[in-house]
Amino acid sequence: MREWAGVHGEGSIPSVSTVNALAREIAAKIVYYGPGLSGKTTSLKQIYASVRPESRGELISLSTEGDRTLFFDFLPLRIEQVRGLNLRLQLYTVPGQVFYDATRKLVLNGADGVIFVADSQNSARDSNLESMRNLADNLNELGIDVRTFPCVVQYNKRDLLDVMPVSQMRAELNLYGAPDLETIAARGDGILPGLKEITRLVIRDLKARQPVRRPTPPPPEAPTKATDLASELSAAAEASQLPSPEDRAALVELSFARLFPGNAASIADVELAIRERTFGTAVRAAAQAVSELLEVLPAYETAPRTRAALLGLDGQEYLRLCRLAGKPDAGLTEQDALFALYLLIAARVKSDRI
Repeated sequence: MREWAGVHGEGSIPSVSTVNALAREIAAKIVYYGPGLSGKTTSLKQIYASVRPESRGELISLSTEGDRTLFFDFLPLRIEQVRGLNLRLQLYTVPGQVFYDATRKLVLNGADGVIFVADSQNSARDSNLESMRNLADNLNELGIDVRTFPCVVQYNKRDLLDVMPVSQMRAELNLYGAPDLETIAARGDGILPGLKEITRLVIRDLKARQPVRRPTPPPPEAPTKATDLASELSAAAEASQLPSPEDRAALVELSFARLFPGNAASIADVELAIRERTFGTAVRAAAQAVSELLEVLPAYETAPRTRAALLGLDGQEYLRLCRLAGKPDAGLTEQDALFALYLLIAARVKSDRI
């Protein structure tokens, strides 16, 4: 697993899309933003009902008794072949209520694009403006330039009588000329075109990014000095000793532990177990490390799967890791251990961005 990073504006911190080279898949995160009851969750439900079952994942919705989205909705949606890769869209919504701003920021973190869903009713003018200001503030806190960030604006509820003119809403909400369209989420009108447009913007943004390629280091020179038998025995004895946590990463020529200096013991443990072909130990160590990351996640919801989704992990992959950790050692393979390592690294990368 590797990651592409791209800059969205001068001095900004880029959003990051996960590129899984083994699965030939890009995972891009799109967040539906807007005031409460503007139609964000309804938009996701319309998308869920419109796509083929084999192309969609599970729709997770956490709501209050008043049917407002409390945390988020999450819909993994596959779109085939982008630059030879599959594109997996991870669709979220944020809570519209202003007092859930901490959760808004958590869901917005790591997003590759935003669809802003505005309520066209005259009574919603102030809440639309407040929500758009809040979006700009939260993107700014994440180091993202709202002027260049992929965004689409939906003017929703156009079927109602008491609605503002689109020209007025565009002048007040769409200050940077983002693509916009009129929608009626309750009927599904305009919802898929809005998703198609933000996908086009995100793909264009991904194509503009290029992974930083580091030059391949030259192979180490062969030793020119002969060693005597005593030296060879001494070196062998030292190599047979159990390494300290600080030295575990050094046993693997290429180690992901080096991405997290000063706090890489868990990744080094998993890598060492894989190297020693104790795959059960590797899987359990990875599952334990991911669980510890989720326990300290600042979220209101305590369910591990919900926390995993808030962090940006794929829910099915997290459940697979949990199932693997419960299997006996004899039933686990090198592929299982490598998958566990991949998910641990993804969790570490995403948690470090919070």
